[in-house]
Amino acid sequence: MRKAKGKWRKKLLKRQPQKPFSKGNGRKVPIWFDYRIGAVEKSRIKLSPIVARVSTFRKGVKLTVPLNPAKYHLDLLSECKLKSLQIVKRDGRYFVYVKVEYEIPDQPIYAVRGIDIGVKRSVASVTIRPNQPLRSGDFSVIRDGLKRDRLNRLNRRVAKLRQAQKWEPLKRIRHKRKYVAEYFDRLSARAIADSSKNCLLAVGYPKDIKYENHRGNEKASLRRLLANWSYGRMIRYIQEECIERGIPAETPKEKWSSVICNRCGSRNTERIGQSLFHCWNCELWYNADFNAAINIGSRFLAKPLTRGATVDLAQAGDEQAREIVACKPRSPHPFKGESQSREGIANSFV
Repeated sequence: MRKAKGKWRKKLLKRQPQKPFSKGNGRKVPIWFDYRIGAVEKSRIKLSPIVARVSTFRKGVKLTVPLNPAKYHLDLLSECKLKSLQIVKRDGRYFVYVKVEYEIPDQPIYAVRGIDIGVKRSVASVTIRPNQPLRSGDFSVIRDGLKRDRLNRLNRRVAKLRQAQKWEPLKRIRHKRKYVAEYFDRLSARAIADSSKNCLLAVGYPKDIKYENHRGNEKASLRRLLANWSYGRMIRYIQEECIERGIPAETPKEKWSSVICNRCGSRNTERIGQSLFHCWNCELWYNADFNAAINIGSRFLAKPLTRGATVDLAQAGDEQAREIVACKPRSPHPFKGESQSREGIANSFV
């Protein structure tokens, strides 16, 4: 009121008094305090090794917030430069979000690692080196059986609590499934980043896959699987972990990568079951997920043969390829109605 003049003063005088509120405004965005008006410093308080100090409107008076950091946060603050901080209230507790800046040298690139993210098999990756055949050590699979088991147990627990109408325990675990999924996705992303030294990471991005599998397309089972598939979060975690290690990560579209042969680039192929891929053009038998990973990684090489393969890397002389000469197909659909032969070939491939 002392500084208000003119129309602004009249507007302030017309305002009705308002009682103080404790719950706060849910739509209010917390303020970021930059390094000029906020800092994280070491303290002499026995309760907390570091504190956050924020400037106030009174000259020389700062707000001191004791913090309870983990070892990860202490190591990060000791190595990095503080840019800004934010005080956030979440679930009745206060947290300090800290934004730091540090430099990471880029790693030299000697290979391309193609990654295919799947619904049933979490991550299938192939490390591709120019002008070199693929070896068994270049193939890796990350499975999410432990994650699914934990989520299934939580789902059964939630179902029992709902059936018993125990609403208080339900409120306590309402975010637990999300936290469990995020935890295991973060572990998988770290495992990928730790094993991708001196590689360019190419993570296939299944764009519009949920949009294309709409109601009425006669793929209800696939639509149910895609409903709980958090591929966007997984890709984001991989990118974040790679940035922290100086590893370049790209996200090309993975469209057609699972139906193109990595040897000849033909689309005259078929998918036998979930994990077996067959090309009718060059008679290549291959693991379907590894075939897609090779096509995704091959897009970043110099000599493209097709949109999904390259001359240098689309080779069939690796240890994963299988040519079944004894069982030559007599028709374009040899396994139609022949379940025993199909199971035998699938078992021999595994």
